[in-house]
Amino acid sequence: MTDISSLFDTAISLKRFTSSSAAEIPAFGSIIYTVFLDDTEFIYVGIGGLAGKSVHERNPRSRLKQHTSGLRSGDQFCIYIQDFYVIPTLIGADYVPVKGYLDKLTKQFIQTRLSYRYVVVQTDDSDKVVRRLERDIQAGVKGYPKPTLNGTKNE
Repeated sequence: MTDISSLFDTAISLKRFTSSSAAEIPAFGSIIYTVFLDDTEFIYVGIGGLAGKSVHERNPRSRLKQHTSGLRSGDQFCIYIQDFYVIPTLIGADYVPVKGYLDKLTKQFIQTRLSYRYVVVQTDDSDKVVRRLERDIQAGVKGYPKPTLNGTKNE
């Protein structure tokens, strides 16, 4: 059984979304992580390191590096951040479209306002373990609050 209590333990420092913070994560396995707005509000639970047949082929760093970039294309997390936090700041403001500007604003928001905690799983079934844990946290069945952006309804 994987202990996920550290994902919510306020005694454990939060990590900022920077390329150097991802380098601290082990080089193989799968990851589950929780994201906080302004170090307090739990807004997202995610997983990474799913590709690869063996645990040594899985890269737990890739997903957090992708989020750090702020690029919306192909990244549901960045889409959520842009839709729920960045675009509302532009509504009613004078806006002149510039290629890549929204991605730049999203990257700035992620790197200045968001932080995370993570747990790495390095077992042969790590991909399955983190998928199950993510679903449980999203549904609130582990006793932790549901994330604001990707929590699910209990049915």
